[in-house]
Amino acid sequence: MIPVNKVVSIVLLIGLVGASVTATYYYRQQGTAQETILQDASLQDSYKARVGDLTGQITTLNRQIDSLNSQISSLQSLNNQLGGNNSQLISQIRDIQATRDQLQSQVSQLQSQIGDLTEKLKLQQSRVIANGACTFWDCPSGGTGNQVGNLEFISLGSIPYAGYVRVSWSSPSNRVSFTVEVYDVNVTTPIQRSGIFSIPVAANATGNAWFTSYDCQPVPAGTFCPPVTFSITYWY
Repeated sequence: MIPVNKVVSIVLLIGLVGASVTATYYYRQQGTAQETILQDASLQDSYKARVGDLTGQITTLNRQIDSLNSQISSLQSLNNQLGGNNSQLISQIRDIQATRDQLQSQVSQLQSQIGDLTEKLKLQQSRVIANGACTFWDCPSGGTGNQVGNLEFISLGSIPYAGYVRVSWSSPSNRVSFTVEVYDVNVTTPIQRSGIFSIPVAANATGNAWFTSYDCQPVPAGTFCPPVTFSITYWY
């Protein structure tokens, strides 16, 4: 656990997770513990994509297994025609059988991974925090409004379980970032006019959340920031 009396700065870096092509932003706590924010995919979407990838791998392996079984049958048939005791053919058959058995083991492992991911998908629940809401000035419906600064705080409600907050937003003229306080760590997304991010949250240790606007103008009444439409869902 990160000490609560220590302010932690966050540095965002862009990278890739393993062989996946999903872009990921890492935030780093003073060069030590590392967490991830997944861009353009919720964890549920990631699970489903992984299941699809594993299913494709299983299909490929099963085709290879079928091909090897066909080779084994042909070699066994040839060996029988030659009296059934051809040492060279028997050796080839055993080698191919060993390769086939390895592939079958890989299939079993992949099927087990699919089972685990499927169970995680079944267990996931969600709570909608905001759906198509508008914030900052000039919202068509009035929104929440913010006349005095470039920060707009969002109430996440109770976070009783570890999970993630999936946030999406769009604005024609306002670049914003979204921040969630987890323990005393401010987890901040990249600054964009639109984006979809999934931010890890901790049980009973997730505090404030807010949008920060970067395209505001000073006006006599305070600070004018163009409107932003957003949606937020808590997954656990």
